[in-house]
Amino acid sequence: MTALKDADTIPTMTLAKGTTKPRKPRGCPLTPHASGQWVKWIHGRLHYFGKDLQTALEQYRQQSADLHAGREVSVQTADGSIKDMVNRYLAFQTGRLGAGEIGPRWFEDCRRILTDFGRAVGVNRSATDLRPDDFEKYRACKAKHLGVHSLTKTITAIKGLFKYAIEAGLLEHSPRYGHGFRKPTAAQKRRSQQRAERSGKNLFAPNEIRQIITASPTVLRGAILLGINGGFGNTDCGTLPRTAIDLDRAVIDYARPKTGIRRIVPLWPETVAALRTVLDASHTRDQDAAGLVFVTETGRPLVRQRQHYDDSGQLTKVTYMDRLGDQFDTVLQRLSLKRRGIGFYTLRRTFRTIADEVPDPHAIHLISGHTIPGMSGIYVREISMDRLRAVVDHVRSKVFGDAN
Repeated sequence: MTALKDADTIPTMTLAKGTTKPRKPRGCPLTPHASGQWVKWIHGRLHYFGKDLQTALEQYRQQSADLHAGREVSVQTADGSIKDMVNRYLAFQTGRLGAGEIGPRWFEDCRRILTDFGRAVGVNRSATDLRPDDFEKYRACKAKHLGVHSLTKTITAIKGLFKYAIEAGLLEHSPRYGHGFRKPTAAQKRRSQQRAERSGKNLFAPNEIRQIITASPTVLRGAILLGINGGFGNTDCGTLPRTAIDLDRAVIDYARPKTGIRRIVPLWPETVAALRTVLDASHTRDQDAAGLVFVTETGRPLVRQRQHYDDSGQLTKVTYMDRLGDQFDTVLQRLSLKRRGIGFYTLRRTFRTIADEVPDPHAIHLISGHTIPGMSGIYVREISMDRLRAVVDHVRSKVFGDAN
């Protein structure tokens, strides 16, 4: 969790990178935090007790029995500031991340968005002081630079912060967001997508896909074929277990890590051949990421995340190492196919766009790892392999058909 910094001055000792913390008296049960507050980890959750040590100790003594017993206690923010509220929310999200309830990418999105929002409206400002103008101006500023999906994510994260604050007893009621602080409508999202599809810039043409496959090294070629054969994204490839692949039957059957939803993907002959080469090559090197299909030369996952912690053990940032995406971009640059908004995930969008020409949405959902919507998701239990192969064969005919 990243603490938003302010300009308060308190007796401190200087730490690395100019960070300051109050001194910790011997035997004190609380730990100094970079924000200037006194904190304590209890049952995997960080609790804040304010900046004044005596007040913090008194509050801790009053609440310690309940906290250590795992019971909720009535809390209020130490100074009612945006900074405090964001820090508490990110501490809560850190716990959810550790429990696997949210992914590291969403945690990092929340951290980044809320840090930016706090700086824009003032980190020391009282949360109850925010007015509709504050939210509307912030949205208008972001709308100039963000697409509809990024803007939706931004508003979702900010409203999630205030929803948490109300449910945790940090605020009495929701702020007045104003008429303008709304997510883009479904119509706006459709228009944005249609503009991109008309331009053709957010998809790969069949001849471009063939060029990319031909120009790619062995491991990358296998991932690319999975991307266009079955809509695999970067993380899908990076976390694909070897046990999910049955090359004799030419099928992948497993639960997609992102959603936990089962996906079944019939494989093209080209994909089977490429994966066989990838699996044979991976057997020849040590594998720290044992059981994965796509690994680096040192045996690590091609797509992985690293968590950064501060001196008090708090999660401060999540960074991603995407060797798969980097290698793919290098191939695009070499072929002069690189353009804005295009990357490895474009293969998934291209697959889905072509697959949607087949009038069997349930089969497409199962291949893509999406939930079948509505009541059909409850009653549809089995989809035949013939239906699934009809979808992937149609995509194959579009990608390779005019090259035969």
